[in-house]
Amino acid sequence: MTFALQERGVLRSHALAKRFAPHFHNTYSVVALKQGSAEITSRRWTGTAGAREVFFFNPYEVHSAHCPIQDTEYTTLYLTENFVAQCLNLELRDRVIDFENSIPGQGYETQELCDALFTPQTDGKFLELALRRLLTTCKFSIRSASKDSGTLVQRACSLIQQNATQAIKTEELAHKLGVHKSHLVRSFSKIVGIPPQTYLRQVRIAKAKELICEGLALSEIAAFMDFSDQAHFTREFKKVFGVPPGSLSRDICTPQRKDYRFKG
Repeated sequence: MTFALQERGVLRSHALAKRFAPHFHNTYSVVALKQGSAEITSRRWTGTAGAREVFFFNPYEVHSAHCPIQDTEYTTLYLTENFVAQCLNLELRDRVIDFENSIPGQGYETQELCDALFTPQTDGKFLELALRRLLTTCKFSIRSASKDSGTLVQRACSLIQQNATQAIKTEELAHKLGVHKSHLVRSFSKIVGIPPQTYLRQVRIAKAKELICEGLALSEIAAFMDFSDQAHFTREFKKVFGVPPGSLSRDICTPQRKDYRFKG
């Protein structure tokens, strides 16, 4: 997997893979297949995507995939909430955008984005324009961003997201929610598709990815994110992305920020 930091809140990755274990990202994900095919499963939709098709995932949407014939070559664009809101000309104001599309189809906008992604040395402005055009064709809904109510599992997810810099044991999480550990694990795994600790690990790595993109040193991130040491951070990052955090840091070549102040 290789990475590139695009302008205006877009991180780009390119990879070859045959199987994708259940995982999620804390950003919107737009995935385009260059070659091969993938059988995709998420709680929102299940389907098969082929070469030069594009599909979407919302933030924290757990998904997995299997490539039945050969390794699939694909590019993923990780989009911030602000970027998506600007594309759709919306003001969030404590609201969240949920895309309802799974695979938009092989229309003009999809092909334009694939051309921009898979043509060597494509101008970044052309890629951004193609991405914006595709997003405006998609169906979406808007909901409240409130994190103070909801089901047990929704409250558990919110609590984990709010405490992403800390390693929380499942017993502690269950205590905060006022339920037994086994009940939390059963309910969480059934609804989300992964156990609470797996969800926690991926939330923490997603936060670490943001800090890398902001230019922080890996040693600083390991300490701030409460990993036991940098080696521990590296192992956990590889479980999610398949490559060490140094790969992301080197690929995006972001100058280290000297004025950053951690907020505990």
